[in-house]
Amino acid sequence: MRWRALALVAAVLMTGAGPSRAMSLSESGDRVMLAGSIVPGDGEAFARFLAGPHAQPLRVVYLDSGGGKVLEGIAIGRAIRRAGLVTAVDAHAARCDSACTLIFAGGVRRYYVHGDDVYEGMSGRSGLGFHTAHRPGNRVEASTLNERGTDAMRRFYGEMGQPGAATLVDKAAFNTLYRPSGSTALSLGIATSLQAP
Repeated sequence: MRWRALALVAAVLMTGAGPSRAMSLSESGDRVMLAGSIVPGDGEAFARFLAGPHAQPLRVVYLDSGGGKVLEGIAIGRAIRRAGLVTAVDAHAARCDSACTLIFAGGVRRYYVHGDDVYEGMSGRSGLGFHTAHRPGNRVEASTLNERGTDAMRRFYGEMGQPGAATLVDKAAFNTLYRPSGSTALSLGIATSLQAP
């Protein structure tokens, strides 16, 4: 088993609480693990990673991310789709929130592993998490809605053949995440399977 880890960007401040974990990629065989926050430049960094040498052709991208920048998530999702890769989130062990759901949407097949164990709604800390785009606040200014970002998310879900994902964005209250059950994710076309790839 060959592991190669690649730190892509420095940590950025998501809130006034402290630094978040930057996006990182590791690979083992035909699998890639994408973890951490999605920050400016990650779309290009991911494309460079895909173009680089690999021990064997890549097949599946496992995700564990609290999200980040919408346009970077879209760029990574498009790169995954162009490369013909599948995406996977293990709801027992990982989360895929916010911009990460855009990356998940890019998979030619999308595996919501253990999604049948997710209690639908605004509870829980793992699995897929949808919400409207917002600009994070700080100690001086409050977080605000980002309508352009939310519209970009909706368009991208439609582009990837999953317009039902936009309905979940609208179910989340401000600064919360809406987590779909496995059956909802399947019925909306967000996931193609609840089994491991």
